[in-house]
Amino acid sequence: MVHLTDLPLEILSSLPLYIRNIEDFTNAASTCRTLYHAFGTASPNCILRLAAASPPLFAQLHPHFLIAVTVRQVSDWALESEENTRQLRLAFQGGADGLFELCIEKAGLTLEDIRRFHSARYSIFDPFADTIDQVAGQQWYQSESGQWRLRTRDAINRAAYQILIYGELFASSMQTYLEPEKNLPTFDLDVRLDYIKYCISDWTYRSDSGIKISDRLPSANRYEEFKESDKKLLRHILTCSRWVQLWQAVSSGITPDFEEEWKQKLWVDAIQIQGIDGMRVLAARHSGESCRGKLLRIRSQVEKLREEDRPATLIAGTQPRASISYAPDFPNEICIACGSSIRA
Repeated sequence: MVHLTDLPLEILSSLPLYIRNIEDFTNAASTCRTLYHAFGTASPNCILRLAAASPPLFAQLHPHFLIAVTVRQVSDWALESEENTRQLRLAFQGGADGLFELCIEKAGLTLEDIRRFHSARYSIFDPFADTIDQVAGQQWYQSESGQWRLRTRDAINRAAYQILIYGELFASSMQTYLEPEKNLPTFDLDVRLDYIKYCISDWTYRSDSGIKISDRLPSANRYEEFKESDKKLLRHILTCSRWVQLWQAVSSGITPDFEEEWKQKLWVDAIQIQGIDGMRVLAARHSGESCRGKLLRIRSQVEKLREEDRPATLIAGTQPRASISYAPDFPNEICIACGSSIRA
């Protein structure tokens, strides 16, 4: 009789391609040393596909969690060529599902990544959502837009992931403005607005926002129950006084404010647009973990900028119209998408 473990290593190593999900993969790998070593050769993309086929990982929102932990790889890939950027924008038009499909196609996770992100749930993701709830939740609960109180915490959690995903997608674009001498590739404002238009669930697009919406909108699917406006919630979070004061406190806790207003704005915007890693800054407020070194590096980069390095601006928004920076500026980009006035 031939046992499974008697098969050649090449065959055993191909078995993960036929396994149902990540749970079955880890259970099979733990049965014996032979399968453990054979499954250890599985590619990161194979492991990501198994994770995607599993129930929502670690009780996290699906697919937002897997997008958040893989989309930086997609961002790096998309910046390699204009054609790749075009494919990213087409994926945006499929909503969160479309972006998720592109992540599965282009990215990967190792088992060590999965363990690391499982730990990050308690050290970064949950504390970040709690911070959002503390600074913006109560006012939102009492507002007309936040009237679905039983679902509001889900909306807060989803908003936290949308902020993280924006940072993971566009942190490299912010770096372009922090280190202009390197001529780094960047996503322009239109690409960033495409993410907001299509990937942040909102079924109440404003016709007077000045944004052209593709006919290829996300279809009603398993996320149809999330019909309260995510963009309105994000606009509330990112422009409410307590959120603004929170980041001003973080920045002023490192060094004094810049005298130049544009440098101060770029500095505060930059520390917010660092994705998962950047949100360790807020988690560190509770855990005692130091992020001072990372913040000082960003601060030093802003300090070295000259007037000619100042990001260009364009006029946008509804009445009253105002200027918005070409550098990533999530709060004002959300305001444009909502058809509301740009934050000063």
